Amino acid sequence: MAPADLPPGFRFHPTDEELVNYYLKRKVHGLSIELDIIPEVDLYKCEPWELAEKSFLQSRDPEWYFFGPRDRKYPNGCRTNRATQAGYWKSTGKDRRVNYQNRPIGMKKTLVYYKGRAPQGLRTNWVMHEYRIEESECENTMGIQDSYALCRVFKKNVAFGEFQKQKQGECSSSQAKEKQEQFTNDRDAGQSTSSNEHGKDNSWMQFISDDLWCNKTK
Repeated sequence: MAPADLPPGFRFHPTDEELVNYYLKRKVHGLSIELDIIPEVDLYKCEPWELAEKSFLQSRDPEWYFFGPRDRKYPNGCRTNRATQAGYWKSTGKDRRVNYQNRPIGMKKTLVYYKGRAPQGLRTNWVMHEYRIEESECENTMGIQDSYALCRVFKKNVAFGEFQKQKQGECSSSQAKEKQEQFTNDRDAGQSTSSNEHGKDNSWMQFISDDLWCNKTK
């Protein structure tokens, strides 16, 4: 299928519920989708930076949606093989439930792409949200819920956030330095005042002593 010819200003930003309850549910049941805008791609035979050109939606938004067949790591196991030629996808955090009308309809897994091989891989800014459908949503089928996953792939931009953190850190450091300098100045000023007062007291006592001495002499 060629890239979809969409009207100007169109944005594809479905919710988690819409992705699972409409797009993924119809895909696993073999039903038609009104607008075929999510291609089927074997995500783990591609590197994340190669996926943009495979999308049906040519958009400036740095995120893409794909249906991916569930490739098993072991023939008789349920663990998905998420290794690519140049790296691997690693899950992070806990899977989250996707609910619709107060009932669970699917699960959402977050994965991060690492270059190289585990466990020495280099973490990147590429992130994937993998959606799976619940078995209860698959009517009159056996294991069909594991045939496909719907994936949202995007590259997280952390440059501005890191800059803000550094800026905040520098501001905090600068403020702490100013407070320290103010404390030092106040302390020095207090010591100087105390020293001057002490000097005045000594001068006054010396004046009294000298006056008494003079009277005795007379």
